[in-house]
Amino acid sequence: MNFEGLEQYLNIDNTKYNTPSLDALNYYLKQYMLTVPFENIDVQNGVKISVEVEDIYNKVVNHQRGGFCYEMNNFFKAYLEHKGFTVNMVSATIHTPGGGRSLKGSHMSLIVPIDGVDYVSDVGFGDLPLSVMPITQEENSTIIHDINGDFRAIYVNDNLFYIQKWKDDDWDTQYEAELTPRHIHDFDYNIEYNQTNPNSTFVKRLLVTMPKSYGRATMSQDNLTLTKQQKKEKYDVTSENYRQFLKEEFNLDVKIDRLES
Repeated sequence: MNFEGLEQYLNIDNTKYNTPSLDALNYYLKQYMLTVPFENIDVQNGVKISVEVEDIYNKVVNHQRGGFCYEMNNFFKAYLEHKGFTVNMVSATIHTPGGGRSLKGSHMSLIVPIDGVDYVSDVGFGDLPLSVMPITQEENSTIIHDINGDFRAIYVNDNLFYIQKWKDDDWDTQYEAELTPRHIHDFDYNIEYNQTNPNSTFVKRLLVTMPKSYGRATMSQDNLTLTKQQKKEKYDVTSENYRQFLKEEFNLDVKIDRLES
């Protein structure tokens, strides 16, 4: 991979940090998340997803696109390893409204150990803070305060942790994940399912989202939602305006087949 080209695209100063550290990790994660949107446009358009690092580089840097978790976190993992970090890819299961759970392994997250602490370093979920989260015991949890809310990562047992967001006066679990290290091809079934199965939420619905200086921008095939200081502004998405929304809020220049008709 052309790491210099990636750092230029992410506006990363490669002289800022010379060794792996928590400050460096937070810097790299923030630069990535503010530049590369989470998006499933290729899935929507029926374009085959590749999780090969060179293919993701071509998509993200050369074509200024984003991707979903298997692309984004696999790509970020390769970059962090280049910078000297140890990075573990882990299998996660998203919690759904009403107490349900998605298909096991429907999400892939990253854990970076630093000085005996495991940090969730996930750039591919869609609603997480602009800093990494240490996994701690619930009674001593570290709350990460972000413009988009408060988050924490807590151990459930020796091999399971929760990612939670404070909602409606309680901690709402976004996803659960195992600590066992995985390889990208351990997710081959899930990668195929999430881009082809009609029951997959990525097949059903368009999702483009990224954090912004004011909060978060999120676009579906129906609405563009701008969250500013926890207040939401909604705009109808149409075949006439969606390209403008994509460019202005996500720096994307791409057609979406379902919105062209």
